[in-house]
Amino acid sequence: MIENMKNRGPRIILIESMVFGTEHVITRMESDGQRQLVQSEVLPTDVSPKCKASLEAAGVKFGEPVNGDPIFLNVTLPAGWKKERTDHSVHSDLLDEQGRKRAGIFYKAAFYDRSAQMHAVSRYGYSYDYERDDGTATVTDGGKEIYRTEKAEGKERYDRMDAAGKLAAAWLNANYPKWKDADAYWNDNPSESLSDT
Repeated sequence: MIENMKNRGPRIILIESMVFGTEHVITRMESDGQRQLVQSEVLPTDVSPKCKASLEAAGVKFGEPVNGDPIFLNVTLPAGWKKERTDHSVHSDLLDEQGRKRAGIFYKAAFYDRSAQMHAVSRYGYSYDYERDDGTATVTDGGKEIYRTEKAEGKERYDRMDAAGKLAAAWLNANYPKWKDADAYWNDNPSESLSDT
């Protein structure tokens, strides 16, 4: 069971908040919660039926809710699968045996708003690098870059992002028509699925 920080007692939380500051205490709760989550054998109960079915088809076995902590289910992951922390304390990834992100996990371990959800992700997708802001979008396969669009023009960042996103979506539509489907392509060799219809 993931330790609920609320169980530490309101007095201890109050004292720590007075000494270290509320933000520090909450950040520590979230970070501790993330660490416990990735080391545990549980996943969030709040998961869409489609996401659950997709993960079950890949071999994830969902069990009963955790005794005393119903926001989590006991699970058995397929061999080689694992949960991994991200650089944000409330977001973790569920990775398959090849290190590809199969689901995103949100777990807010703060005592005042404790919640957890999970969503399936598609094998192929795209993103825009806000820091780079060069007018290109990156197309990914399981989180790894496989293609970068040509530079999209626009005066404002939003215009460049929108245009680059359209270029990436067009490339994906041409090469992986089912790219938005979280169940598609996971068992395919990338060269075999290219231009699959």
